[in-house]
Amino acid sequence: MQITNKKSVLKTRPFEVEEVGFRLENDHTIEGYFRLAAPDWVNVLPVAANGQIILVKQPRVGTMSYVLETPGGVIDPGEKDPTMAAARELEEETGFISQRFLPLGTVNPNPAIMTNRCHFFIALGCLPATQRKHFPDPDERISLEFVNPQDIDSLIRTGQINHALACLCLLLGGRYLAKSP
Repeated sequence: MQITNKKSVLKTRPFEVEEVGFRLENDHTIEGYFRLAAPDWVNVLPVAANGQIILVKQPRVGTMSYVLETPGGVIDPGEKDPTMAAARELEEETGFISQRFLPLGTVNPNPAIMTNRCHFFIALGCLPATQRKHFPDPDERISLEFVNPQDIDSLIRTGQINHALACLCLLLGGRYLAKSP
């Protein structure tokens, strides 16, 4: 596939709406297709030093509800590696830090209409930051919930955790935790 033309229709935080035309490999051309251009994201499964999972609960305007989810957010300009963003988001949203981040995988959140990727990490041995450097954005209202790992599947099945990317992060991380000694 090759883009033949692109124009910005709306530029806002956290994405840009683009109208694109593109050509397929058989020279078939499609015009007037809209997509959301957004920076890559990270999601982190924080495991506290005592083994509990640290989740965040915050209001989400898409569903107009409070959502229980894994910490995460946009990779900022200048963060050369998604791990840097994962460490920053962990501290920003939870006040915890970790010296051990392991990648769990990368996905396209919705390749039909979105340009970005989401990078998943597990952060092991999380402890409260003694000299905190990163804090929630002024418009974020976050509370923490500490959950036993064996309760995650039930929280997802009952819809108490229903953020798709958080669910995937938890499921990928849970598979890692189940295999580790």
